[in-house]
Amino acid sequence: MHYLWIATALLILFGFSCKIAFGTTYDLMNLKSNIKCIVPLVVLEDGSNNTSTIYTNSTSARITINATSTPSTYNYSLNIVNNGANIEEVRLECFGSENVDRVNATMLLHDNATSSAQITISGGTVNQTNDYYNLTGNAAIHLGIQDLVESEEGATILHAYLRIRTVTALTYDRYIITFEFT
Repeated sequence: MHYLWIATALLILFGFSCKIAFGTTYDLMNLKSNIKCIVPLVVLEDGSNNTSTIYTNSTSARITINATSTPSTYNYSLNIVNNGANIEEVRLECFGSENVDRVNATMLLHDNATSSAQITISGGTVNQTNDYYNLTGNAAIHLGIQDLVESEEGATILHAYLRIRTVTALTYDRYIITFEFT
């Protein structure tokens, strides 16, 4: 009788240690996405002054200019091209700077006929107008730097956004442009 209890206990323990699972596998994957990636309608291009480097899908740039003690003007530091049909409004907004007390300059947007001063560095102070400039459809405007002069050796960095908005829209894009005056 004693062997019967031991055999029953072993069968019960063995039964609990061996699990049997039944089931069905389903594959419910949806591979169709409703999200589309488009090329930006407004892009940045190197200006004829050859002072800019374009990055990241033509939506950010670095402008590097050797500042001297003689005032210099670079009218075509960067081209801003609208490949769409809508009128876009653009403006420069400074969001950071380093060592601005060593240079004076004015950054402006222009189309060779009209211009709009956007950011001015003078006496160690950065001022911005926050005025929008119209970029018509299928056209280009230029970012110019006027009266760039340094008062001492070193490097000045100015970080700016190029804010782009469609006239009828409430949303906008911001492209990063870094100015480096050495």
